[in-house]
Amino acid sequence: MNEKDDLNKLPPLVPDRDDLASHLSNKRSAQQDIVRSRYKVEKVKVSTWPVRIMLMLLILAMGGAGYVAYYMYGEYQSDLRQADLRIGDLERRLALVGDSAEESTLNIIERMDFNFSEIDKLWGARRVLNTTIEDVQSEIAKLALVNTGQDEAAAALSQQVATGNQASMANETRLTALNTEVTRLTQSLAGLNASIQELSSLRSELALVQEALNSGDNTVVGLVGRVEYMEQSLEAVNAHRLQVNESLFRLQENIETMQRALNAPETAR
Repeated sequence: MNEKDDLNKLPPLVPDRDDLASHLSNKRSAQQDIVRSRYKVEKVKVSTWPVRIMLMLLILAMGGAGYVAYYMYGEYQSDLRQADLRIGDLERRLALVGDSAEESTLNIIERMDFNFSEIDKLWGARRVLNTTIEDVQSEIAKLALVNTGQDEAAAALSQQVATGNQASMANETRLTALNTEVTRLTQSLAGLNASIQELSSLRSELALVQEALNSGDNTVVGLVGRVEYMEQSLEAVNAHRLQVNESLFRLQENIETMQRALNAPETAR
């Protein structure tokens, strides 16, 4: 009895149909789960690569744009600093040229007054010479009437008269040259006054350039061109001022030469 009961408790060799169906359904569901999970993982991996590449390209583009912007900003700041330095130097030069032009104008006016006074002195000396010549001629006439034997003295006096006439003619020639030089110097003074007016316009132009820089104008190339134009104008004014000074120096030399020529006959007498 006990052995039969034990045999009945052993499981059958062929499983039941219900057990077999449930086992197959469980196996199929497990396979489907496994296949679906692999598919999802592969799909996520494939879809993230383009996003990563786009992000890398975007970061590189932003970095390049930032570098270019920083470089351009540095160049702009450098150009602005150079423009400021050149404008500062131009202001100093403009102040020096303005002061020098004013001083030159005052010197020209003083020298012209002095030259006019010297010309008046020369005219007075010419009148004195003419009076002396007339006196000598009258003395010659008197000597000829009184003593015809004093031919040698008369000849000497005649030579002195001829020398006086030559000196008078030379003085007249020099006076004409001095008048011409004074006229040309007056014209140069007018040109210098025009240059001073141009300096005033350059100062206003420089003020406009400074205001443009202070307002943050980014047309640095235009500002540099205007600064170069003002530098050329300053050089032209300096050249004109040097020319006027040279004319004054020549006029002073001519006046001194005439004074020496006038003093020579008086010393000889």
